[in-house]
Amino acid sequence: MRVIRHRKLPIKLVSEDRLTYDMLNTIEINMAYDGWEAWVDEYGEWFSPHKPNPKQLELFTEEEYHGGHLG
Repeated sequence: MRVIRHRKLPIKLVSEDRLTYDMLNTIEINMAYDGWEAWVDEYGEWFSPHKPNPKQLELFTEEEYHGGHLG
């Protein structure tokens, strides 16, 4: 199996690998520890469900935060 969908929400999980019990358990553990921080959208951009706070001063860009080099 490579595709599963939620029975109540309009969500589908598509995987290039087989979705075995171990793989689904790994996904569940990863979501518990990292939440959405490790997800990338269909455009290759880091996914974040959080809206930016316009009053917050950003010290560096998201690219720098996610592995780019500072200075």
